Amino acid sequence: MRIPLILLLAILLTAVAAHAQETAVLEGRVVEARTGLPLPGAHLRVAGTPWRLQAGPDGRFRLPGLAPGSYQLEVTHVGYRRRLAEITLGAHVSEALEVRLHPEPVALPDMTVQVAPLPAAGEYAGARVITRETLLREKPRDLAELLSREGLAEITSDGSPGGSRTVSLRGSAAGQVLVLLDGRPLNEAGGGAADLSRISPAEVQRVEVYPQAPASLGMQAIGGVINIITLQPGLREARIQAQASQYGERQGAITLGHGWGGWPVLGIFEHRESNGAYRYRVSPDDGIDLYTRSVGQTLTRAMADYRRDHLALKLDPPGPVQVGYRRTLLRRHNPDYLPVSLLEHDAGTDDDRQEFYLEAQGGEGGWRPELRLAAEGYGQQTWTDYGPQYPALNRRRNLRGEVYGAEAAWRWRQGWRNISLGAGSRWERLWSADLARGYAGRRHEFGYLQVQGDPFAAEGRALRTGLYSGVRADLYSGQQAFVHPRLGLEIVGGREVAWSLRGEAAGAYSLPTFNALFWQEDLQSRGNPDLKPERSLNRELAARISWRGWETGLTGFDREVWDLIYWQLDFDHKWKPLNLYRARISGLEASLAGRTGEGPWHAQATVTSRWMRAVNQTGQPNTDGQILPYRPLNTTTLSLRQNLKALDLDLSARWVSRRYTNDANTQWLSPYTVWDAGLTRTFDLDRGRTRVTLRAEVRNLFDRNYRLVEAAPLPLREFWVSAGLEKSLLSSLLTQP
Repeated sequence: MRIPLILLLAILLTAVAAHAQETAVLEGRVVEARTGLPLPGAHLRVAGTPWRLQAGPDGRFRLPGLAPGSYQLEVTHVGYRRRLAEITLGAHVSEALEVRLHPEPVALPDMTVQVAPLPAAGEYAGARVITRETLLREKPRDLAELLSREGLAEITSDGSPGGSRTVSLRGSAAGQVLVLLDGRPLNEAGGGAADLSRISPAEVQRVEVYPQAPASLGMQAIGGVINIITLQPGLREARIQAQASQYGERQGAITLGHGWGGWPVLGIFEHRESNGAYRYRVSPDDGIDLYTRSVGQTLTRAMADYRRDHLALKLDPPGPVQVGYRRTLLRRHNPDYLPVSLLEHDAGTDDDRQEFYLEAQGGEGGWRPELRLAAEGYGQQTWTDYGPQYPALNRRRNLRGEVYGAEAAWRWRQGWRNISLGAGSRWERLWSADLARGYAGRRHEFGYLQVQGDPFAAEGRALRTGLYSGVRADLYSGQQAFVHPRLGLEIVGGREVAWSLRGEAAGAYSLPTFNALFWQEDLQSRGNPDLKPERSLNRELAARISWRGWETGLTGFDREVWDLIYWQLDFDHKWKPLNLYRARISGLEASLAGRTGEGPWHAQATVTSRWMRAVNQTGQPNTDGQILPYRPLNTTTLSLRQNLKALDLDLSARWVSRRYTNDANTQWLSPYTVWDAGLTRTFDLDRGRTRVTLRAEVRNLFDRNYRLVEAAPLPLREFWVSAGLEKSLLSSLLTQP
């Protein structure tokens, strides 16, 4: 009996092996068609089989064990149009699909559904988020411009073509705002501020703006955090975008996402340039009219040209590892705009920045480990040439730097708990003849613990809570350790009329920049190696109410800063950074947002206003109690968007009050109002897989005078046109019912 039993087992094993060899795996991801964001919880069904499954939190699904053959895959999600995919599976094949669902209103007869806002999620508590949909619709020149339009930040650059674009939040200095790109700091070690023009809007998935930083993102930010999340591999589409202005500025970007053999690849290339014929106006609004020739005259700079090339590549091979490379090249002429012929000069910048990084994530539930490694290098050369008549003023500066960083984190999500635990190290080094020893280096180690969630969660509760807390410790070479906690609580209630109350308190700090510490002494300035870090205590209380598509909010904030770093004239009449005793920034923000109408004729409106006092409290004569320079007392933004079925019309306005330019508040920049208008037409072709977007925009619609910083040019009214083509690269087997 043994021989037949052995034969039977052999036959069964052979059949099982043959069946295993003839199976295939169907896997992929369900995403929102317009934004590319994953759609968790989508339902999938293979027609004619018992197979049914649900997409995970990241929109991904996996179905093994299908026999080779042709199938029809049905994908549904509440609020989205049903999709059918005709697929053909072969043996030994793992078929990967990306299914894009288009929004579709849900009609519920005789029923009204009110959705109350969720409690604070912790990491997003107190944050304003700009989605990719907004980026694609408004097509901003850079992220700084978009943040200014949305009322989230003030631009602190001169606004000239190709110039750096830095921002401040709630009265902070630009160098006090921490800007992160996928978790990596963009702030320059030398100057402290982050240049947002280095980031291509074409590669951005979303932007998160935090007036106070979560522990996981970093506490070394007195002025808050701007967290930029870029697109990830797995996006299967080709996007081409081009823009041009009447004054010779041109931009073009290509985004290409595809996958070969289970290796998703994402590539982004952007080119910007100007022909240098930059037109601007001179206006006597801040005392510099003594230097002007013919106030109000429109002038043209022939040497204001620039060229910027940006490349980003991402590769996501099978497994938990993802690698990326980014490089930005800039060449720019940035002359002085004071129209005094004797002092006119040529100046320029050559900048080359490169970055390579590796990220790894593992696990689906429980503890989820994350690892990030990054290496950066940059070289910068700037020059100023006044010609042979003023050779002593000619200057050339070379700067080289490198940064290495490593960070490991673990995240645990279960029930109401959302726990993040992380640690890392970052080492940066700078070479320049302007540094005292020719170089400077700094090492940074950190660790954090963050806990957030709703500890009183229960089904059917009318009142919900969101608790978010954290503590972070940072240690810098040559400095003491900094430990700062963060604690916040949000209470959410109501159904037809939803409301929320949120309060939080957090500490923060900011280290001196390399320039402030080590600037080599010259005729005008010198560094101060005895500087102490800036420290602050931030408090915030906010309330929001929403009803029938309208939401209004009121936020009060208060920030006390000790040892504020400030450049002042020393006793020997040289500019030197000093630690002020104290400064206090307090204010009130009010907002109103809503939507009227339904379907293709809806309209949206948003208005935000900020009243703020940033007071110098040093106790020094002539400055104590005065407003800190460049802090407007009031800033108001308005955004209107009207959908006219086939067209989208948008208007935005910014009102900025008087800004003082000196400590004694005896000179100031005049208030200004700027309007921008845009008209967008979108065509969907090829069953929604191809989209063409045409846009015309007028910036500074009424040609008003406005100045961002002292001695900066005044931009004129400017016309921009843009065209975009988006082509989905999904399998041609995807069909629409």
